Amino acid sequence: MDRTSTSTEEERERLITYQGPSYESVVRFSANLDSVHVHVPEEQERHLADAPTSRKPGSHRRKLTLVALATMNLAACMCYAIPAPFFPGEAQSRGVSDTAVGLVFGTFAFFCMVPGPLYGKYINLIGVKFMLIAGMFVAGTCSVLFGMLDYMEGTVFLAFCFVIRAMEAVGVSACRTASFAIIAKEFPDNVATVLGTLEIFTGAGMMIGPPVGGALYSLGGYKVPFLVVGGFMLVCAVFMPLILPRQSDSNGAAEETASLLALLKVPSTYIASLAIMTCTAVYTFLEPTLQPYLDLKFDMNETQVGLIFLLSVGLYTLSAPLWGWLTDRGMFPRLTMVLGLLFTSASFLLIGPSPLLECVFVTGNELWMVLVGLGLLGISLGAALVPTFSELLNSARDAGLEEDSLATYGLVSGVYNCMYSLGEFIGPTIGGFLDDQYQFPIASTATAGFGGVVVIGMSFFYLYENRSREKSPSPCNDTGSNCQLQHFLTDEQDPASV
Repeated sequence: MDRTSTSTEEERERLITYQGPSYESVVRFSANLDSVHVHVPEEQERHLADAPTSRKPGSHRRKLTLVALATMNLAACMCYAIPAPFFPGEAQSRGVSDTAVGLVFGTFAFFCMVPGPLYGKYINLIGVKFMLIAGMFVAGTCSVLFGMLDYMEGTVFLAFCFVIRAMEAVGVSACRTASFAIIAKEFPDNVATVLGTLEIFTGAGMMIGPPVGGALYSLGGYKVPFLVVGGFMLVCAVFMPLILPRQSDSNGAAEETASLLALLKVPSTYIASLAIMTCTAVYTFLEPTLQPYLDLKFDMNETQVGLIFLLSVGLYTLSAPLWGWLTDRGMFPRLTMVLGLLFTSASFLLIGPSPLLECVFVTGNELWMVLVGLGLLGISLGAALVPTFSELLNSARDAGLEEDSLATYGLVSGVYNCMYSLGEFIGPTIGGFLDDQYQFPIASTATAGFGGVVVIGMSFFYLYENRSREKSPSPCNDTGSNCQLQHFLTDEQDPASV
């Protein structure tokens, strides 16, 4: 070997000092033009092999994170869903109107919406793990207090419904924001798949909540469902510090916050936000309206209504992981969103059933139409909703926000939950009003019409941007929303995925 070659190899050698919690060691790297050789002292091999790695797929830390977030989703959704089969009727028996019942459901969503962006922006300062656990304690406590309203009547009952429901919403908003930020941080390459998987537990909570709530109400009256489910939430909060790994916390409270203004300058942010809001609005329209309608039309009790709710939520739960898997593999997520929302809107024509269908079917009051509509709603809602979080992440990248940053993930999570909660507020509030004024079939038809208008708007936006980019082509070197936009409603494959 000549002197020049020897000198080059010597210059390539590096000394790297690893300082871990249990030892200090020196590892020598030597490199040539074709390969890199790592010389590790034998006594340190086991320590380096066992050292924690934040990106190792299937790591123990990630499994614990999934368990923790799945438990939180299950408990939070049960707390939210248990009033659906019995609260509207119970409130009406205490002199509360349908509109007021809708406002009680809507209040929860409104106070989830308001703190969402603030939680997301300052998640590093608050601490993501603290935010999650504190939110669970607040939500569980408020659920128990909501059961104590059994001893109140009339205006006092309604006033405390608003106050306690609002406090519970503030806690749930913290849980949601922290949960989505942790998902994006821990699983950056499979966000939609993990979200879809966790939707199994979200859906399980929504499925279990109504029938369990109806059954507990039948057994013990108004307060028992809230005491049982609220107590379950508090137990989960107690054990959460033992389950959720420390690594899921913020990397440092001094880390800068992300810019909400930069994110709002990207047009696709508004389209994804509109899709999120519409999905939750049309679904939560059913919360204050379906139970009285089924009771009036088909003489169903609370337990039967809970099982009816189980149909749409069950199909959503089963289909959501599939939609997430397809999204992470670039299977036209924007087209999936548009078609999913289209079929979601169409399902409400069957659920009503809509007077528009009277010319197609001899009778428009058959229970089978309601069941088919709810089944279609469950499947199509997952297609419309699951890809939206990934779309917001793509918008954040387009805005130039730092990737793989908890500050960015927290901000996106806050925006997502803000729009999700806005839909939860609009759906029950306007749904209760329309049901009061025009009855359920007309209200359901109006909901379908609203979703259809949004579908048209989203389609025009995507097609307009697609045409604009065709006139001003630019290299497509990533799998973000800019690349996906060029292939919206086409059969071309994304070059980045080849």
